[in-house]
Amino acid sequence: MIESVLVMGINPSGAKYRKSCALDRLHSWMDYLGYHHYSFSNVIPETGDYKKSMVDYSFVKEQTLGHNKIIALGGFVSDVFKKINAEHFKMPHPSPLNRMLNSKEYELKMLQECRRYMCK
Repeated sequence: MIESVLVMGINPSGAKYRKSCALDRLHSWMDYLGYHHYSFSNVIPETGDYKKSMVDYSFVKEQTLGHNKIIALGGFVSDVFKKINAEHFKMPHPSPLNRMLNSKEYELKMLQECRRYMCK
C-alpha cells in the first residue's frame, strides 16, 4: 500500500516567513523520515489566538480521508485527533519557541518513534 501522509498543525502563523521557522524544521523532519511529498493542513484555518471551540471537527475528519498516516504537531492537535478517534502520531510542535526541541537527543528520539509509527 502506498502511504499517504497528512501533517496537521494548529493554525497558520500570521508572521512573515523567516529562516528557521517552524516550517523549515518540519521540512527537515519529513526529509529525515524520507517523505518529500505529504499533505499539510491546520485544525483551525484562522491566524491568531485560538481555542478548542474554534476547531471544525467535520473539516478535520474530511482532511483525514485518503490518508493512512497522520502526524499531529503538538498536544493541541493530538487532542483534536483523539476526540475524533483518528489514529495518529504526536510530534512536538516544530516552533523555534518549543524549548523541548533545544535537546537534539529529544528531537532525534521523537523522529525515531515517528519513523516506527510510519513503518507499521
